[in-house]
This record gives sequence, C-alpha cells and structure tokens, in this order.
Amino acid sequence: MTSRPLTGWLIACSLIFVAAGPAGAVQAQRNGDATKPNNAFFLGFSPLYAGEFKEALNVFDNVSSTAVVTANGRWVDSICYATMRGECYYQMGANAKALEQYNAAVLLYLQHSDWMMRLSTDTVQAIGPVSSDPRSSITWGPSARTTAIGKFPDTLLSLQGNSPEQNRNVVNNGGTFMAQQYHPIRAGEIARCLALAISRRRQLLGPLGESDPLNKNLITALQRRPAPPNHWLGVWVDMQLGLAQATAGKLRDAIPTIQRSLTIGGQYDHPLTAIGLLELGRLALEQKNLEAAETYFVEATYPAIAFGQYDIAAEAFALLGSVHLISKPNQVSQYLATAAAWRNFGKFNVLKGTVLIALAEHYSCAGDANKAGAALNEARRAMNRTDMMTGRVGARYAYQLALMEFQRGNMIAGSASLNDAVRIQRVVSLRIFQTILTNEWFAANVLTERSAQLLYDNLLREPTDSDWATDPLDTITYQLNPNGVALERWFYSALERKQPELALEIADRIRRIRYFATLPLGGREMALRWILDAPETSLSTDARLQRQDLLTKYPVLKTALDRTEDIRKQLKELPPQAIEKEQFVAQEKLLEQLAEATMVIETKLGEVSLRRDRSTFLFPPLRTTKELREKLSEKQVVLAFFNSSGGVFAFLFTKEDYVYWKIENPSDLKKQIVELFRSMGLLKKDGPIDVATLNDEAWKANSAKLLLTLMPTLKAGFFDQYEELIVVPDGPLWYVPVEMLHLDDGAGGSLPLTEKVRIRYAPLASLAIPEIDKRRRPLLSAIVSGRLYVRDDAEATNFYYDKLSPAFAAAARLDKKTPGPTSLLGKTWDNLVVLDDIEDLESLPYGWSLAQIDRGKPGSDLGSWFPLPLATPQTVYLPGFHTAAEDSLKRGGNGDEIFAAAMGTYSGGTQTLVLSRWHSAGDAAVRMTAGIGARIDRLPASQAWQEAIAEVRSAPLDAAHEPRLRVLGDLKPPETADHPFFWADLMVIDSGIVPQETETP
Repeated sequence: MTSRPLTGWLIACSLIFVAAGPAGAVQAQRNGDATKPNNAFFLGFSPLYAGEFKEALNVFDNVSSTAVVTANGRWVDSICYATMRGECYYQMGANAKALEQYNAAVLLYLQHSDWMMRLSTDTVQAIGPVSSDPRSSITWGPSARTTAIGKFPDTLLSLQGNSPEQNRNVVNNGGTFMAQQYHPIRAGEIARCLALAISRRRQLLGPLGESDPLNKNLITALQRRPAPPNHWLGVWVDMQLGLAQATAGKLRDAIPTIQRSLTIGGQYDHPLTAIGLLELGRLALEQKNLEAAETYFVEATYPAIAFGQYDIAAEAFALLGSVHLISKPNQVSQYLATAAAWRNFGKFNVLKGTVLIALAEHYSCAGDANKAGAALNEARRAMNRTDMMTGRVGARYAYQLALMEFQRGNMIAGSASLNDAVRIQRVVSLRIFQTILTNEWFAANVLTERSAQLLYDNLLREPTDSDWATDPLDTITYQLNPNGVALERWFYSALERKQPELALEIADRIRRIRYFATLPLGGREMALRWILDAPETSLSTDARLQRQDLLTKYPVLKTALDRTEDIRKQLKELPPQAIEKEQFVAQEKLLEQLAEATMVIETKLGEVSLRRDRSTFLFPPLRTTKELREKLSEKQVVLAFFNSSGGVFAFLFTKEDYVYWKIENPSDLKKQIVELFRSMGLLKKDGPIDVATLNDEAWKANSAKLLLTLMPTLKAGFFDQYEELIVVPDGPLWYVPVEMLHLDDGAGGSLPLTEKVRIRYAPLASLAIPEIDKRRRPLLSAIVSGRLYVRDDAEATNFYYDKLSPAFAAAARLDKKTPGPTSLLGKTWDNLVVLDDIEDLESLPYGWSLAQIDRGKPGSDLGSWFPLPLATPQTVYLPGFHTAAEDSLKRGGNGDEIFAAAMGTYSGGTQTLVLSRWHSAGDAAVRMTAGIGARIDRLPASQAWQEAIAEVRSAPLDAAHEPRLRVLGDLKPPETADHPFFWADLMVIDSGIVPQETETP
C-alpha cells in the first residue's frame, strides 16, 4: 500500500464522524448516542414550542456542529439542523434567513437524494398502531378520519462507506478509503424536516415557486422515487414530491399525490401526515373551497398533536379560525373554544397563544368584546417575555388587540396597537418578502420578462375580496408599503413587452398606490367611506351590494349616516356665518351633534376596517386605457406623464389613437423648468417682481424650448383638431404651466398654448373623465375673506372681496370665528373660495388647513374633512396656495404638495380644484378666480379658465393692487396683465364634469 492511499484511509477514519461541539452533545456520544440527529438535537424543540425562538436557534446552531461530515461534505442529518434553524427564523419573521436555511436543507437532499436507498429494511417490522393513542387527551372532538397513529421505529440503520470494489479502486488510484458499516439514523425526523422545508419554501416563495430552479431540480430528484421498492418509506418520498409539485403550481399532480401519501397502508398516520393535511387545507383555501379547507385544518391538528408537532397544530388552528370567520362570520368556532380549554398546553406557548388569539377574533366578531379581551389577556400571559411578541404571533396579537380596542371605542389605544401590528407585519409579511425577492430575481435574470410581469401583476394587485377575508392585516400593511422599485419594474416590463397601454395603466396604479400609502390603513377606511357614501350613480352593482351588506351588518352606521344628513339639512337653513347670537348658538349645537354622529361612524369604521369585510377601492377609480379612450370625445386629447427613477415617460392618447415616448434627459428637463421660472422672476417666495423682468421676453423662448422637450415631435397645427387638452402631470411637471408654453403660430410668431386649446389638469389618467354626469348648481359659496398677501390691510381685504363675491352664486363672507370646525361646517358648502395666504403647507400631506379661517384648531386640517359624510365643496379655489415653483424649485420639489391637495379634496367629492403655483397675490389673481367662478356654472371648467385668462390678459393692470410688483427707476408698470406671472399662477385641476343644463321655461 502506498503512502497516498494510506493517508486517504487515515483521513477517512477521522472523518466518518466529527463530534466537535457543545459539551452535552459530546457527552451524549460518549454515552453511546451515535444516532443522527442525536438526542441533543431534540432539546431545541422545547424552547421552540415555548416561543423562545432565539434560544431554540442557539440549540440547533450548537448541535449542528455534531453533524456527520465526510470528505463529500455534510450528510443528510444536516437537513434537520438547517430546517429547524429555518423554523426559528420563520417564526421570528426573518424571512430571508429562513429561506436560506430551507434552501440549504433542499440542497443537502439533492446531494444525497439516494439516502433512503442505503437504509436497511430487513429488520424493520410491519407498521402497527401505537399502544397509547396521544389523541385521547384532545378536547375538540374526535377525528373524522378512521386512521390510527402508526408506531414507527425511532432509528433505522444506514449503510455508509465504499463498496469493496470502490475501495480497491482507491488503493490502486488514490482517493478516500471508507469501509462499509451501518450507522443508526432517525430517518423519520429527516424525512419530516425535509417535508417541512419544502412546505415552508412554498409559503415563502408564493407565486415565485413556479419559477424557482431549485424546486424544479427537487421535483426531478423526487420523481425518481429514491426509496426502497415496495416499502412504506416510499410514502414519505411521495409526500415530499406532492409538496414540491404544489410549490411549482402543479396542483393537478400535487393534490392527489399528497392525498395518497397521508397514510401508510391506508391505515396509519405518520410523521408527515399533519404537514400534508395542512398543505391540502391551504390549497383548498386558495381554491375557495372553504368547507374542504376547514376540514383539512381541523384534521391536521390530530396527527400534529399525536406526533408532537405543536407548530403545525398552531398554524392549523390559526387557519381554521380564519376559514370559519369567512364561512360563518358571526359564530364562535367550537373547535377553538374547546381547544382553548385543553389542559395539555404546558409550555407549548406558541400553540396556546395562537388558539387564544384566533378565539379572541371569533368572540369579537360575535359582538362579545369582554370575552375577546379575556382571551387576549390569557394569550398575553402565554406570550410574555418570549420572542413571540415580535414575530408572526405577536403581529396577530397586536392586530386583534387593536380590533378589540376599536370595538370598545378606545381609538387611541386601538391606533397604538395597530401601529405595533403593522410595524411587525412589515417585517414578517410574506407578500412584501415575495415582492422584494421578485425584484432580486428580476435583476439577476432568474425571471423572464413575461414571468416578472405576471408576478408583479399578482403581487402588486388591487386588494381582492379574498385578501380582506383571509388576511386583512397583511393587506393593510402591503397597502402602506408603496414598493417603489417593484412598481417601476412592473412598468418597465410592460414597455419592454411592447404594451404601452398597459404601461399607462400601471403608471396610474403607481400614483394610486402612492396616494393610498399616505392614508391611514393604506386607504382601507377611505374605501369603506366611498362604499357607504359615494353617489349612487358612481357605484357598480357589486359596490351597491357591499353597501347593503355593511349597512345591514352594522346598523349603527346607517343610523348615524341618516343622522348626519338630517343635521346637514338643518345647518343649510342657517346662514353660513351667523349674524345674530342665536344663530351662532344654533350652529354650534348642530355642529356638536354632527361631530358626535361623525365620531360614531368613524369609531365603527375603525373597527370594521380591521375586520374581514370586503371593500372595493372606488376612489380613485381603476380604468383601463381602452375604457378611458372610449369615454373621450373626438375633440379631447390626454397628455399623461410618468416620472420614474429611469426617466420621464409621456403618453399621448385620443379616442382613436395613442403614442408614447421617453424624455431622454430628465435632469435637463428640470433645468429647463428652473430656467423658465427664473426668466419670469420667480426667485423667492412672495418676493418682488421687477418691471424690468416683466419687460424681458426671454421666458417666451424658454417656454417654447420646454414645450418641445415635453413633446419633441409636436407638429404645427396639431392642436387645431382638438378642443381640450387634459394634462396628467407627475413629479416636477406639476409645476409646469402648460397653458403658457409657446408654440409656433404658423405665421412666423408664437403664442401660448391656451390660445389654441382649452386645458385642464388631472391627478391620474383615470380622473381625466368625470365620475358624476353633471355639476350641481351651487346653493352656497363660502368665501373666506383673509389676507391674500401677508401685508394686506383691511382695505385690501374688503376690496378683493367686493370684486370677487359677485362672481359666485349665494356668496357668503367668512371673516369671523366659526362656531365649529370648518371640516364639519364646510359639509354644507358647494363652493369654497379661500382669499387667504396659506402658510401651513409644510404639514403635508393633509395636515394643513383647507379653509384657513380656523387654522391650527382641531378639525381644520384637510385630513379632518375625510370622515363621513363625503362632502367637501364641489369646487375649491385656493389662490393663496404655495408650491416649490415660487422660488424656481430652489428647495427641491416633486409635486407632492399639489398632488396631495388634489387627491385630498377629490377624496371628499370635490370635482374642481383651482390653486396657485406661485401666488401672485393681487388683483389679477382675484380677477382670475372671479373669472372662473362666474363661468364655471354654465361652462366646462377648462373653457371657463380659458376665457378668464383671455379676459385678464387684455384687461388693464391695477398696479396699486399688485403687492409683488416692484417699480424701479423710470420704468413704468405694464399696461395690461398679459405677462404670465399674473395669469399662469393659477391651475385648474378638474374631472371634466359639465354644468347642469339650463331648464327650459
């Protein structure tokens, strides 16, 4: 024998087992514990089931050092260590680390996929029942399955080493000499851990499972059925195969494969049975077969308890509770009620806490907040001082605590608990994790363009009825998580697949999701408000059914809504600003009553928002590009922009056609915007504008250049064929006054776009067309008469009001203390005109005061207008609004302040919002506001605006009432207000609603 084979033989002897590790494990081996995994491995289950996940992880980490390691690496016993480490991470919500461990378990199997073929089955007796059935202690009733718990050998012998022929080859050619010998292994535990790892990977990967290359390799390996022929061990392989097929979405194969693998010989449940039943329950739930799902979840608890798999039992109870609430929403599950009384919980805190949390929701839905509170208190005692509080179970606990507090009317405590739940859920959410993983796989070219788009379609979907029914917490959390990277890649994938119409729809969805993320509960409350109080004409048949269901299920909502309508009618009979003390007192009392009714509604909505009731997001509406184009007239054209990290995209479409392009240099675009503003003298907020600046016409060339950057292929005469241009801005383009951009007039000169076509703006493409057919006639126009410019005096204030008020029907001046919050008083106004300098816009998105007259007081901010009834004024004028345009974007600017103002007012029912970009703050701004207001009741808003612009441009300039105008030296003020500083500061954001037709006498 040469020295080389001898060396190999010595190495082999030393590597057959490596036992360096914790003292307990080493001592166990010395006492004859050579079985793999050894007894020390099972010491990790007690802390795992007790909710001490970090302690369990430490045990599994330590015991993994006792793993079998050969010259070929780790052996199959390491499947157990990897899986159980993954289980600890999974319960803590560390999804990426958990998947890493489950991946490691599967890779180990692929390396040793023939491990069962090495098992000695000669001495294994036939499977029979256990002598004492562990299910006898179960309190939630007997299993409907006529199976017994099988008695399986704790260990089997595995033949390791080279065959004599292989060793002879080593002697002759070198390599590792390994004598054959049998070693005891816990085959059942290895098989169980592999099945658990496969099942968990399906949960973690979700829809990505169909594209997962590791799972494809796993299916290939398992389909070879690497188990002793005609032996019950093959059942375990079949179960693993079925689970892998389910991960790949091959349900026609997976479901029957798992079903036939639930028992051995059709009689005996085995260590993988509970995992299989749980997976079948999940599959049935996904297929909306609730009865089958509930049955599977119940049945999964029996073998889980029998084989000591308390984590599986806990999940089965959680899912059972969820399904029961969907199918029987007002009934307390007797399975949960009796399981909560089980005396064998011991230190199985994960199981106990899960059962009690699920039971608490059942009591809550049945209207018994006291029993719900008692169940949660008991769950808290089981969870205290454990890692459960910050993991998956903790998120569910905090959520149910929030629901109970809202049910009791404790809004502050409920909101605090809800914040805790969402904070934890952001970490543990599988859907958020899957979205992140999709981004990573897409960037790494693991996914094709088509696969990526399908995944984004799935993950970034609108909340479905099923989402709310099965997991409202995760749905709310996902709504609060904008997923910017994923959304943009979704958009890019549509463009790369030559689907520009879809890309436009996705761009609209992205804006919509950004809006939802600014709202409490990700827009869930707003969705419910619209279901309950949107105009009947804007409701689909399904939305009407949802309204009916909610009002029937929660009659307090109908009572309170009817009460608010009655109070509003009484308020409308009083003057908007009280003249006499008695009127003020009457208003004050009615507003207090309205506040009480609104609080009843909002408190109940806080509770309903956390429940499983479905709610379609009616606002803003979802419309396909095809639907939008069909609703456009022949004379309308839409120009929609999307500002992404990869550039600015433009979509131009009409009823008949569409085209899109990319603005190649976004940074240059922003420079052009800044250059335009600077040439107009917009250097400082409320800063002076010199006459010399107004006389300089450099802005015309700058505006023409900017228009060609936005529309690079614009041809002369293009707008001659259209009457109205609807602009959907995004990002800094919100600040661009498109109406003043100059284009060729066909005669060697230029003219502003407003002379060629009527213009209006929309925050989303879907809002470019009206939801309501006709603009109602205003019965009350509230005019807040304040200081439009910071240094205005009483004389200026009166001057502006006198000039403005004749333009508005039933104008009422508000310049004194209001008897209550304007967010309540304003629910009786049809028009709101705020002649005041709006100085609190830093409180974005909805913390600034809309009406300003009660600024800083409770109920004055825009967010306070959101509660029901939906009744923001139909038209809102804010000529004192400030944006980043006023200092040429010196402090940055992404259009958020304008987008938030538009969406915030629109969400309450506003159809037209007129606001200033740079606050010219004088007579021209007042005349512009009056010009629009005087026409909008008989003309479309875009036409009213166009005519107002023309009127102001040609009218003499009242320099004495233009506080920002500065005259230096011998220069004289302009004769007219033709310069766009005076008329292009206002922008009209409008839905396209048209006035009521004049009645024929």
